[in-house]
Amino acid sequence: MVTLIGYEWRKHFRKGSLIAALLLFTVLNVGKIYSVHESNSLLENPGWGALYAEQFHDFGGTITDEKIRKLMAIYQPLANQTAELTTSTTYRPPGTRLSNVYTDWNFFRYCFVNPMKYDYDYKAYAEGVVTSAKDNITFYEALGNHYDSRKNAAIAELFQGRSITSFAYTEMYNYYVQYDFSALLVLLICLYGLLNVFLSEKETEMDTLLLTTKAGGVKTVWAKLLASALFVCSVSFWFWLVDFFAFSLLFDSWDAAFSPLYALEDFIHAGLNMNLGQYALLSALVKTAGMLVLGLLFLLISSLFRNALLPFILSLLISFGCMYQQEAFAGSGRILLKIINPFVLVVNRELFRRAEFVSLLGYPLPSYIAALLIAASLGIVFLCGLAIFMRKNALRKGDGNRVNLDV
Repeated sequence: MVTLIGYEWRKHFRKGSLIAALLLFTVLNVGKIYSVHESNSLLENPGWGALYAEQFHDFGGTITDEKIRKLMAIYQPLANQTAELTTSTTYRPPGTRLSNVYTDWNFFRYCFVNPMKYDYDYKAYAEGVVTSAKDNITFYEALGNHYDSRKNAAIAELFQGRSITSFAYTEMYNYYVQYDFSALLVLLICLYGLLNVFLSEKETEMDTLLLTTKAGGVKTVWAKLLASALFVCSVSFWFWLVDFFAFSLLFDSWDAAFSPLYALEDFIHAGLNMNLGQYALLSALVKTAGMLVLGLLFLLISSLFRNALLPFILSLLISFGCMYQQEAFAGSGRILLKIINPFVLVVNRELFRRAEFVSLLGYPLPSYIAALLIAASLGIVFLCGLAIFMRKNALRKGDGNRVNLDV
């Protein structure tokens, strides 16, 4: 069986067109990440990168009152000078570090003061959330609303003790967690690679011959399914690794991996207590799970046809429909409509960006767990559908060729 799975897995990569697409899409992906860096990175401004490295030596790491006083001693005079927007823009006047006073002010404001203020204030903000949640618990208990009381208890527990004690360069992660282009590329490659898993035998009528072989029937079908899962995982993890290392190398950022997820302002209400490195790994695993569910859907659709064109068009339309639905409900309060779509696992920041819950028998279940359970249920449904259609095909072939095999 292992040999058969390995053979079926290698068949995916024997197509020159698929290898060419994989290489081309990898280059496109790196090019896209490069454009994100060039268009958005603050340190791409002339002189900012070198000055940041110099200043980070003084202000990076553990946040202390001494560092804050030292930073404000530099920033406050700049803020005072630029308050009325009448300061001279003369190039490199005495005392400036970059081209003029305004550039110095923007540099320290965006690179150090604003992000360090967010880090320093976050502990108080989290304590405020905990206090409000505990007040809500008392309020809802008085009303007899046990679900909202439990939900606020979960929120209080989640935010209890949160703080950001160390300042790190998180710009890379700000764009990394928002990056979705590679997911589209993986989807297209998986769609192309999976459609012919069952269709190739149908088009050449090899499916009839396979039923008469010792390894035919159930073994062949399961080998194809497991090999397809390995194919999806291989392609997915290749692109997720390219994403992470391309972003890390281009932004020259590695130390922020140990900063908490809520160190990103967009994740101020993050539903997880983990660091950015752990989140990158979790996100990759969840993305791959979403791709596996969509891959099963592609296989199910392809099993209904005898040529590749119609299932390709139908699968593509369904994929774009999932993307549209995910985008339509992203950030909305309609949680169930958001999590029933398996594509939400692929673009999963919406699952983890805020602490959201759905009711399960009156108990609050985190939305990301609910999304995983729904996706797993859909995967089982697609798998059962595949088993039913493949069995019907096998029985029909068996009757026509006097073969008594069940698939």
